[in-house]
Amino acid sequence: MNAVPSAHALRVAADRMVSTLAAHADPEYRLTVLKRLVRRLGEDRYPVFLRLLGVVAESDDTRAQRLLADTIGTALRRMDLPGGALSSWGATRLPDSAAPVSASDFSGQFFGGTPRRMLGPVEYLTVWHLQRTQRTALSAETFHTSLSRMIALLNQSEDARTLYPQKLAVDAQNELEGAYTRATRERLAAIATAWKAGRSPDEIAQAALDARATDTPHGWVLRDL
Repeated sequence: MNAVPSAHALRVAADRMVSTLAAHADPEYRLTVLKRLVRRLGEDRYPVFLRLLGVVAESDDTRAQRLLADTIGTALRRMDLPGGALSSWGATRLPDSAAPVSASDFSGQFFGGTPRRMLGPVEYLTVWHLQRTQRTALSAETFHTSLSRMIALLNQSEDARTLYPQKLAVDAQNELEGAYTRATRERLAAIATAWKAGRSPDEIAQAALDARATDTPHGWVLRDL
């Protein structure tokens, strides 16, 4: 069940996804369909969802691209992106020393569990590339290719093209909950700035790579998407 889907299987699944979206005129219902797909895949297979988006992005079907991008634009307006979970980089929280300590204070996260945050497609790729998570980090080349392709797809929607960089700019300022490292926040800010400036998808992806706050930690193993 967890085998990597073949290229043919991905094309078939992407076609089915687009056909299902096209069968409904209501943008809100289309978003429900997309989120249902993500839930059915499960959080461990969110990269499969990203690959489905990539299949549509690489196609020459501009209608399908616009339909999918508009659905993500609807999600951005609702602040309800179909997201995937990656473990947070932040340390676990200690109980408040000023308050009495109860057994419930010592959760699984206190004993080394990995708190997770739901991330949209662009944020997921960025965190996957830069931070220690439950996944092996993406290589710079794969990150560049995947991010460029994703932005090209999202640019098919005026809402997505406008709202997504605004969201990333806000995320880049958020230092709470240990969701993003400083390096990740700087990359998100670089993506937002280049995107708002109307640069090409390739240039935006390169801007993210050029915004090197810190190098990849020594000894990390990199993999492809």
